[in-house]
Amino acid sequence: MDIFGAIEAEAAKIGEIAPSGYFLALRIRGTSPLLALKTYPQAWLDRYMENGYLLRDPITTWAMTIGGAIRWSSPLLIDPFRVLRQAAEFGLTYGASVAHGPINALSICSFGRSDRELTNAEIAQVRRIVVNLHERTALPKSLDENQKEVLSAMSQGLTADALAARLGVSRDVTRGRFDEIYEILLAKSPDEALRRAKDYKLF
Repeated sequence: MDIFGAIEAEAAKIGEIAPSGYFLALRIRGTSPLLALKTYPQAWLDRYMENGYLLRDPITTWAMTIGGAIRWSSPLLIDPFRVLRQAAEFGLTYGASVAHGPINALSICSFGRSDRELTNAEIAQVRRIVVNLHERTALPKSLDENQKEVLSAMSQGLTADALAARLGVSRDVTRGRFDEIYEILLAKSPDEALRRAKDYKLF
């Protein structure tokens, strides 16, 4: 199983606790997560995006200022735009959120169900999953020369086979190096790998 399959398999455990869906954003920088996994109803996601609820969502303010774990029914969540009440229209009647990590790499997971409040044990289980995935998605602080060489090849539009021919090594060697870069940068394409390496000042 590759790194993406392993992350998705771990996140799927949240769905067993929250049958109405979840939204997991890992290591957010600015407003962009490193990875996002979601099973919320598409109609709710569409309304949320169309109305720009990210900055109006009480969970956003709570996650950036307090963090930890909280039920949506908590009186600490002031919701003048009725974001959480609207979520209930889509089966997200009861829910909770977890926030973990520093402000420049914050991981947030919101998850819900239609039939009852989530138990303390269920919320704690989701929190463990989020913390685990947050740690597993940490990018390296630096790259070695071979890894930078692969990124340089990508920036020139070279394939793994073309790099092998240039270096006079086997294709298996360079293909392995390409796969390594994709895995450590959590990227699925050369463009994504390059963008991520530059965003994190690794290349």
